[in-house]
Amino acid sequence: MTQTTSAGSIGTPGLGRRALLCLTLGTGLLAACSTTPPVANGMGSNPDGTVTTFHRKSSGSLGVFDGPVVWSQKTMQWNGKTVVAVSAPQAGTTLHDPETHAVLAVLGGDGKPAQTFEPAVALPWPLEVGKTASTRHKVTVHANNRTMDLTVQWKVESWGDVTVPAGTFKAYKVVSTNQLGETETRWVSPSNHLSMVKRHVERTAAHPQGAGVLDAELLSVKLPGR
Repeated sequence: MTQTTSAGSIGTPGLGRRALLCLTLGTGLLAACSTTPPVANGMGSNPDGTVTTFHRKSSGSLGVFDGPVVWSQKTMQWNGKTVVAVSAPQAGTTLHDPETHAVLAVLGGDGKPAQTFEPAVALPWPLEVGKTASTRHKVTVHANNRTMDLTVQWKVESWGDVTVPAGTFKAYKVVSTNQLGETETRWVSPSNHLSMVKRHVERTAAHPQGAGVLDAELLSVKLPGR
């Protein structure tokens, strides 16, 4: 059975004090408090065996594709660390930090690193509407053993309901831009342990791989044993 978390669900591990305080206030103050976006301190992770399915439509340098992409999740050891491996036949395997969902590496079909990131590329925690941040990383492309700099500019633009085929979720709208000419808008729902509910990516013609566009929306979340 496919389970989709409702928009009203609030998972305390990802929420800051302000949201928790709202839960304890009397009804006279609840309406005012409900309009105040919460602060999310972390992502957490769904259990091993979770399967998330997205509809992806992409073109140009992001690949020509229009159809479902099914991601399967499991925990594994990598370089002495416990990581979350998320794999899809169409997109390979990405290794994430279990708490922040930061991207540590992308593996090829042979299970060997294709790209690694130092430090890992993470959302600008804690997430709070209006926050901006800049992060710098070293990206190693293992096919040619080349390392390059990556600078990412972040902005948490808003928080609220986002509706996709899987349902309606409370999510942060986070926009990231890098110096290579790529901009990503991602809707993130920490209270549901979802690093992506919806996504839009654009690459300009100046990008090293050329122009491209990608859109993805969550179709379903299937938890193990459900």
